[in-house]
Amino acid sequence: MNVCMVAYSQYFRDARIKRYVGSIEGKGGIIDVLALQEDGTKHHEQIGNCRVFYLTEKYQGSNRLLYVWSYLNFFLKAFFKLTSLYMKNRYSAVHVHNMPNFIVFAAIVPRLLGAKVILDVHDLMTANYIAKFTGSKPSLMVQCLMFEQKIAAMFASHVLCADHMQKAYLENECNVPKEKLTAVLNLPDERIFCRREPTHSSNIFRLIYHGTIAKRLGIDIMLEAVSKIKKEIPVQLSIYGSGDYLPEALRLAEKLNLGESAYFNKAFFPVEKVPEMVSGMDIGIIANRKTLATDRFMLPVKLLEYVYLGIPVVAPRLRNIQSYFDEDMIEYYDPENVDALAECIVRLYREPKRRESLIKQSARFYDKHSWKIQGKEYLTLISGETRTNVCS
Repeated sequence: MNVCMVAYSQYFRDARIKRYVGSIEGKGGIIDVLALQEDGTKHHEQIGNCRVFYLTEKYQGSNRLLYVWSYLNFFLKAFFKLTSLYMKNRYSAVHVHNMPNFIVFAAIVPRLLGAKVILDVHDLMTANYIAKFTGSKPSLMVQCLMFEQKIAAMFASHVLCADHMQKAYLENECNVPKEKLTAVLNLPDERIFCRREPTHSSNIFRLIYHGTIAKRLGIDIMLEAVSKIKKEIPVQLSIYGSGDYLPEALRLAEKLNLGESAYFNKAFFPVEKVPEMVSGMDIGIIANRKTLATDRFMLPVKLLEYVYLGIPVVAPRLRNIQSYFDEDMIEYYDPENVDALAECIVRLYREPKRRESLIKQSARFYDKHSWKIQGKEYLTLISGETRTNVCS
């Protein structure tokens, strides 16, 4: 297998992309990755059988025009770089990761010359645009984004989705043929994720959140919940990651006088660091606000990682999460309800048997969903062999 991946993403922080790369390398394949620049990286570097080419910087902000320009700039550089590399390497497949979807057209030359082109839908552009910019009913821009989703899917040889609700949306609302769709969940990489024994000996009840620091992901809700209970139980919330909301989150933590009850590492991290950060924590916290994106089309990767590492999870009652996890698998609370989140934390502090039960019951998720099955399906798609539809 000779594959090129294209992603408006930072390679070392994207577990989904690294998971695919590892699967291809495991079969002796060779991979080129076109991605965003990262701090301290060169123009390109060789990592095992993978060459990573760094094209443009990531834009983080709320200006819509700058978002569009950032995407277009990456698209143009990816188009010319991919075309040049393809003429030398003749990839059997090009795997393009959204957002945005139109980046898939950077592979137009390989597609015309016979290469398989896979579009990987990490997130739905329509739902994310509504959540980030409008917070209301679909607009003309949303209709344009839906059209962009449709033509990108039509162009691709096959479309991968991050969960089954995304798959249903693309099939039913974007009219993508069912046989062209496969759901591939963001499962942890078994080569990286393994349980470790707790390293702390204090009586502090340790809560963990890792990933993007954004208000839509409820960072303020977590901080306010900790503020309500810090005098009732010995608690500390560790927040690993960075993002647009980090400065405001730090100000809120200071305003709430959280002190040592809240810890921020203030930086992104490689995927390989997650087990080290998370292992030994008492609870994993999910606090997503309820939006179209989070309710229907977001199955948090961090949630799946906590479950895999044997850490009980507190999460809001959002439809996509509930479609995979029953009430006995997750400690649920009503979305955006600070008091309810605080009560869940206190309850789990006082009921260690409940924590043990959540760990045991949530493990059932991996009885049904495994990379052994999904990875086989993915490699079948890449290699062009007959599909068995084991993941769909």
